Amino acid sequence: MTNNNDLWNEVPAYAYIALGRRGQEKISLDQCFLIGCDNQDKKLLEPLKVEEIVNNDQIEIKHVHIKCKKCGGIFQLKLETIKKMAKTTRKNSKEEMDDSFLSMGRIFALDGTGKNLGEIGYF
Repeated sequence: MTNNNDLWNEVPAYAYIALGRRGQEKISLDQCFLIGCDNQDKKLLEPLKVEEIVNNDQIEIKHVHIKCKKCGGIFQLKLETIKKMAKTTRKNSKEEMDDSFLSMGRIFALDGTGKNLGEIGYF
């Protein structure tokens, strides 16, 4: 059985929000994303479970269910990770495929029933 605190390892520490030509802003994911709750204390959040969905070899989706002890609600963080095989070129040799992956992800907030509350950013 997995310790629920170990489930925090599934959640990136930060998400980044694009600000157009003004760069990006980093926000912490250690907060409640339910409407009307202002909890930003990780000690009052309890991860409950993680559901993994693999669409294909390039897209992985995880739903991390989290309970907020301040408002009593449950919300989900939906992490969509897009993987792409990295290509490398070496001097004096042909182009070769490397076994490593480049990845980028987007993160969304969902309520306890799975209703999308909006995109938070990317990681």
